[in-house]
Amino acid sequence: MSQAATWVASELVATDVRKSLEGVGILRTTLKRPEGVKPPRPLTNAGLTEDQAWGLLEELVDTMRHQGAVTLPDDVDPKDDRFAPRLGPIYLRYNGSDAKRKILSWLPTRGTNRRINYLTRVFSAINSPLGARETLEKCWEFIRAQTSWITDSHHLSVGVVSQVDHRQLRLDSGLSSVWYECSACRRITARSIAGVCPGLGCEGNLESFTPPTQENDENHYRYLYRTLNPAPLSAKEHTAQWTSEEAAEIQNDFVKGVLNVLSCSTTFELGVDVGDLQAVVLRNMPPRTANYVQRADRAGRRAGAAALVLTYAQRRSHDLTKFADPISMIAGTMRVPWVPIENERISRRHAHSVAISAFWRHAKSADGSLWKTSSEFFGDGKNKPSIVNDLEAYLTPVPNEITTALNQILPEPVKNELGVDTQAWVPKLVDLLRCVEAEVQADISEFNKMIDEAAAARRFGAARQLEQTLKTVETRQLIGYLATKNVLPKYGFPVDTVELRTLHAADSTGAKLKLDRDLSLAIYEYAPGNEIVAGGKLWRSRGVYRVPGKDLVKHEYRICVECDRFESAINLPDEQGACECGSTKPRTKLSYIVPEFGFVADRKTESVGSAPPETRWHGSTHVHDLGDEVADTLWPSPNGTEVHIRSGTRATMVAISEGPAKGFYVCESCGWAGPKGRQAPKTHERPTTGDSCGRTSLSLRSLGHEYQTDIAEFTFSSLVFAAEHIDDWLSALYALLEGASEHLEISRDDIDATLSWSKKGLRSLVLFDTVPGGAGAAKMITENFQDVLYKAYLRVKNCDCGEETSCYGCLRSHRNARHHDQLSRRGALHLLELIGISAAGVPVSSQWQSQLEYVAERDLRDLLRLVAQSGVPAPEVGAEVGVRNDIYWPIEALWKDRELAVVTDEVTDRDDWLKRNGYTVLRHPQMTADDLLAALAHTPK
Repeated sequence: MSQAATWVASELVATDVRKSLEGVGILRTTLKRPEGVKPPRPLTNAGLTEDQAWGLLEELVDTMRHQGAVTLPDDVDPKDDRFAPRLGPIYLRYNGSDAKRKILSWLPTRGTNRRINYLTRVFSAINSPLGARETLEKCWEFIRAQTSWITDSHHLSVGVVSQVDHRQLRLDSGLSSVWYECSACRRITARSIAGVCPGLGCEGNLESFTPPTQENDENHYRYLYRTLNPAPLSAKEHTAQWTSEEAAEIQNDFVKGVLNVLSCSTTFELGVDVGDLQAVVLRNMPPRTANYVQRADRAGRRAGAAALVLTYAQRRSHDLTKFADPISMIAGTMRVPWVPIENERISRRHAHSVAISAFWRHAKSADGSLWKTSSEFFGDGKNKPSIVNDLEAYLTPVPNEITTALNQILPEPVKNELGVDTQAWVPKLVDLLRCVEAEVQADISEFNKMIDEAAAARRFGAARQLEQTLKTVETRQLIGYLATKNVLPKYGFPVDTVELRTLHAADSTGAKLKLDRDLSLAIYEYAPGNEIVAGGKLWRSRGVYRVPGKDLVKHEYRICVECDRFESAINLPDEQGACECGSTKPRTKLSYIVPEFGFVADRKTESVGSAPPETRWHGSTHVHDLGDEVADTLWPSPNGTEVHIRSGTRATMVAISEGPAKGFYVCESCGWAGPKGRQAPKTHERPTTGDSCGRTSLSLRSLGHEYQTDIAEFTFSSLVFAAEHIDDWLSALYALLEGASEHLEISRDDIDATLSWSKKGLRSLVLFDTVPGGAGAAKMITENFQDVLYKAYLRVKNCDCGEETSCYGCLRSHRNARHHDQLSRRGALHLLELIGISAAGVPVSSQWQSQLEYVAERDLRDLLRLVAQSGVPAPEVGAEVGVRNDIYWPIEALWKDRELAVVTDEVTDRDDWLKRNGYTVLRHPQMTADDLLAALAHTPK
């Protein structure tokens, strides 16, 4: 009901009155007139009837309502996004407005206002000598004394303020009401006082108006309101953020019809059958055709069923590219899937799964032991013992069956790295399980403490809710929990997963959620102060989670402000002189912590508004070590510049999240954290309990994550880097990144880029896998460098934005937001052209190449080559058209299926014949490549 009340309230204070139900004559809103009370005598003495006088007073009070100064039902939030941009509460007082406090004035603060203007025109229409301001003053006194239309409240800083009392409003159907329409502005209103339009300054006259019948109604909005059949909509999320039990329940409700809309993550690609699904709406463009087919194929699976698939293209380069050429997504090539098998971290999890499953089989056969939940396996720190000691004993030494299995399933390089023969992998597994053990026991201890405190304070309802949450903690399914804690393999291959903890929240939804992300993403998405939507609630990250007895690892780092050179160490020595780029500007030494135990959400949740929380990506990723070289090749560019292409593995990257103001205030005791502000808060609460922490000193830290991955590094023999040209280098870097994403159909989330320095001291462009351990994307980029390079050139060459800037269609993304002011198409083109990359060198398909050889004129050939790079089909060059066997005309370029012809001269008979037969005719050199592309896009296929 609260949502329905919000909808009704938003109609009553609509900012665009003309489009509202009231503004088109469907809803009539009036005020309840007091019984036995006569209107002010001066108004009736001036020539108004009693009904007109009351109507005049209502019109004046309605101006308050339309300004938003109206009370709302208790279950309606005046700050709800539905009231944007005029969020409340808004008040009014007799005299003196205060915009900062959202207080309006009945009388004009200076000059005139809508009420004075309206009264002036009414008195002029009835030839009354009454003064507008004096009458407005008397009307205020009368309304407050003789009606219940206005209610007062006390504002902390300014005293008594007023609002229209929503309980005094009467809503009636407008279809059976009397209406008036202004002859000038066409405003529709339910009252006519001397025929004066209530619109500000309008000189039109009100005339009787009857809404037309539905069949003859030409008002777009009124027609929609009268003809649309509202369908009840019940929506819920279906993502990996729910526990498996909750997700299954939601899916069953959808199949049964209890829910009719699911908001899903990509987990729905995995063959989930939900019955008669009628429509799929994709909120962004899938990375590949295979993903599109998987998602679109959810709908219309039953025989004879029709399906609707609607895809929204977001403001980013991949989406906009596919929007311009939808066929390449809908009916594109589906590449053979490939899976990298030499990722050390993923392989380590598989080794863990072999060992743990063998231990479980051993325990079951030995004494019937079986552990299904996390608390059964890890204990509670008091009555239930942990099984980790037993597992360690079983693996000391490692049974032969486990070593044999690992030698069979793991690639040779990974076996050596894990230490299969030396059993070096066992201590790391045990250490990891000890950390998980400490977390489980700390959670149980903390909740037991809170239950005892709530019971002691006689808050039995809170104690019962905490007991239910504790039950959730103790009965978490063991295998899924071990996967979440980076012990066992998990779908999607995240390798350093951390959690945003919600179990402690006052809202019971928190116990049903499992919010986890790879640490390289979590330091941005779960950064303190950031918000996410899950389970229909808005959650705010309130700090980093701390495990009792374990401290977070700290590193020091500094970044050159001129060239972005990155340095990091546990203890970084003080800077010595200028940076290697020559800059003498100070390089401030900062520190970051690794939030390896995850994050903690605020105990309080908020309702989700109509606008999603803003995605903020404050930080960057840097190369700390270039790792091992796999291959080093030389690519000669068209102008002779040597491009060194280095494929590397185990490169060490450091992702840094600095927040909006270079750091976060962090409590080293309880983990509370918040974005850096003008000054650190003097007090704060423990995130998990809400109790006062008591510690007043806070540390300024960034968040960081160090990981190894695969990289592709490019250096240029003849290009010398200068700090003043860093904008060009950054622009070329992101052009190369977008070119790789588009050409190789690699999701932009799976690769990223940064500037670095080669081992020889040359400035380098580095593209890297965002998956720790590598996923093979960087290697693919080096193997297809020429095609990627030319695709990068075409992206910045053909974009519609100005060359001096950039947009989300060419270079920008939310991840490189800190560089947006530096990125430009001109900068990218300049650096690419320095190594000889131009339109003339861009390769085209074999079909195009075979036709271009027959184009005689060089200018036309170059223009067609540019068009070919956009992926449109090749024309037939030199095709002959004509009237039967009598006359034939050769055409320079002809697309028969598109009914489009390109010619280079004027032949009236030929052109007339083409037009009679449905062809569009373009003439070179008058046309441009854009003209031809536009014609190809709008002609039949």
